[in-house]
Amino acid sequence: MIWHALSADFVLSVLEAAAVLASAVAGMIVASNKGMDLIGAYSLACVNAFGGGTIRDLLLDNRPFYWMSNWEYLVIILAICVPFVYSARIFRMASAVHKRSVNVDAIGLALFTITGVGIALEKHAPLAVALPMGVVTGTMGGVLRDVVVNEIPDLFRPGALYATASLAGAAAFVTALDYYEASYGRATMIGVFVTVLLRLLSVRLDVAMPAPQWLARRDRDTDG
Repeated sequence: MIWHALSADFVLSVLEAAAVLASAVAGMIVASNKGMDLIGAYSLACVNAFGGGTIRDLLLDNRPFYWMSNWEYLVIILAICVPFVYSARIFRMASAVHKRSVNVDAIGLALFTITGVGIALEKHAPLAVALPMGVVTGTMGGVLRDVVVNEIPDLFRPGALYATASLAGAAAFVTALDYYEASYGRATMIGVFVTVLLRLLSVRLDVAMPAPQWLARRDRDTDG
């Protein structure tokens, strides 16, 4: 019953905070794999945590940017990043987390997706805009992170469902909220669950969108 009592603003604030921290940790893990120093790890954590939300705010003309109005997260991420880089114990813990980095990434994707949709709806954006804003918020931080480390972003490579999982979760959230008139908290739970479930199942079961025809042709040419 508690979910019925939660306001949209409160749920959005909690979601954004959880998404920022989950995505920051994911960025630090990538930085450690690339052998970056403290500045690199902190920068990558911030890019991963705030990149999607910043692009969303630019597109929606939402000011001030989230990381400017909530500057304390910059300090919190730095406070996490320093022991991550210099503490052997924390690094070992991070290495264990890395084995589950897909889980961390899926949680960040889900939380940011629902946050993006919610903020777009608060700005009275139509559904045709609100749903893509959820995908942008959920995926663009990872895209910018991968560009910084000179990798082709996962979003643009054939593989496990990523943007598709985000869009499905956004649609489930809006459907529960509008069509079934669920409370904001309950709709959020549904949207997060759908996104995480699809993302993890696609990774575990190797489910992907059909490969582009040029990749299939290249594989045939290679086999031949």
